[in-house]
Amino acid sequence: MNISDKSPLHDLAGLLAGLQDVSPVKKQAPAALPTEDASDQVRISTRAKEFQRAYELVAQAPDIRTEKVTKLQDAISTGTYNVRGEQVATKLITHTILDAIL
Repeated sequence: MNISDKSPLHDLAGLLAGLQDVSPVKKQAPAALPTEDASDQVRISTRAKEFQRAYELVAQAPDIRTEKVTKLQDAISTGTYNVRGEQVATKLITHTILDAIL
């Protein structure tokens, strides 16, 4: 073990003396603000425009297909609406699998 007669305060005094020798930081002028003729630009891709148009068309479409509903109501009321359970089960399973995958 090496024992010296220097105390930790002596080392601290040396560090502080070294810090005092550092030159102060000069302040810089703030960056110039953009002029009035500078403008931001946005470019929308063709694909994004197509998505926007498709979204607008879907938003305009009615939620209920009234022609189909009317046909089904007529078939049910006249007693001519027949559906096989196998068809219903197949559609349910198909849609369930597709929903899980997608």
